[in-house]
Amino acid sequence: MSRRPGLKPFFLIAVLFALADQVIKQIVGKTFALGDSVAVIPGFFNLVHLRNPGGAFSILDGLPPLWGRLFFICATLAALAFVLYLYRTHSPGNLWAKAGMMLVFGGGLGNLVDRVAYGEVIDYLLFYYGQYHWPAFNLADSGITVGVGLMIVDLLRGTPESASSRGGG
Repeated sequence: MSRRPGLKPFFLIAVLFALADQVIKQIVGKTFALGDSVAVIPGFFNLVHLRNPGGAFSILDGLPPLWGRLFFICATLAALAFVLYLYRTHSPGNLWAKAGMMLVFGGGLGNLVDRVAYGEVIDYLLFYYGQYHWPAFNLADSGITVGVGLMIVDLLRGTPESASSRGGG
């Protein structure tokens, strides 16, 4: 019988990550006016102060403000509940997936705070080359992306038991 992983380390790491994201967003909000941009590595990386009412890559940013806010808050809450469910039911010895879930949860929590407080997410990292710009993002977005990546790596690696049963030994 497998034991469920404890929630203390999960919430501690996730909340610390979300807190770091919020601290950076507060610094950006106090240092930069909305729309300001400062080159850190000219021609490649700027610190900016932008707002995104939509989802990733500004998807659905054209929704009416109240509906968009409610939609993204509900979607984020559902995603957080799903990640928590996965964490509680996943193999307790699996560090890749656990770390990924903590980052996804922390990132989701960081962006959820923005959605509740401002109705949109604060972004401050902008990478570009010439006329090509990656959409601005933040630490929370990075946590979600890296966390999903870790979960995919874990999924592709599989467990030693499943590899030996497939003859992958």
